[in-house]
Amino acid sequence: MKSRLTIALFLVAFLNTTFATIEALLDFSKDNIHARIAVQNRAILKSMKTEYDRILSSRICLLKLDGVKSCFGQKLAKHPTDCALPLFAGNVSARGGYTASPDRSHTDLNAIGNLGYVELFYNSDGESIGDAAIYFRADEHFTPLQSTNDYDKRVRWEITKFDAVMKWLDQHLPEVKDLGTVEVTNTPPEIFSADCNRVNLGGGKTCVIQIQPVTQNINQLTQILKYDPQSLTNDSFYVNLYLAPTNSNGHLKDISSSRWHKSVVFVVDGQFYGLTLIHKRTLSELTPGR
Repeated sequence: MKSRLTIALFLVAFLNTTFATIEALLDFSKDNIHARIAVQNRAILKSMKTEYDRILSSRICLLKLDGVKSCFGQKLAKHPTDCALPLFAGNVSARGGYTASPDRSHTDLNAIGNLGYVELFYNSDGESIGDAAIYFRADEHFTPLQSTNDYDKRVRWEITKFDAVMKWLDQHLPEVKDLGTVEVTNTPPEIFSADCNRVNLGGGKTCVIQIQPVTQNINQLTQILKYDPQSLTNDSFYVNLYLAPTNSNGHLKDISSSRWHKSVVFVVDGQFYGLTLIHKRTLSELTPGR
């Protein structure tokens, strides 16, 4: 396997934790990197990447280690030679967050049936996933991209593989329970006692949705704070999810979630939930100064 270049940019150090943005090259060794870069902005690849990013963010990266074993089985002992990185998958993995001490981060490769592989980049807790990448299994019809002249043959092959892999994932990943559409307003200071922005999950559990307006320029905010741009709703609001009731220390528990525009997928006790947010502005928001 191609040796990896890992770059860590350490931003904040506090006690035994450090905030880091970690980047690692993916294995694109079957292709010419200049040819890959030259074609990756083509419309059909951008369309496939949108769906690819959605399933990574809202399904695969929300799994924990036990969930990975249930879906994909045990990790592979060695990196297979038939891994082909899709053109739409980019060339680099990136993840960020607070690293724990000791650092249990690791990278595993699991099979997607007989269709391909998923590479999982675990966070420092060793359980949660910070990023992932999917590889197709190269067969006799695979065309390495050595120049842009190989694009047409390669993309036709990738479309067929993409459809098969997405179907397999949909059949094997945990089912998402649809909670429907939820109307939300800006979160007041009394969020934890107010009835607004709450969704009953059953079993005495409630999802509390916190909506915070983004007052800075979104591009600047995502660049400086490394927020996932997809976390910001279309009308510039940042979404956080919490689980009620409070835990033993009186605090609400953060819920692992993925926000794709106004669609939200989150996990509570192994159950995946999905909902769509509709932001309702109050009269005072619509008429500033009143």
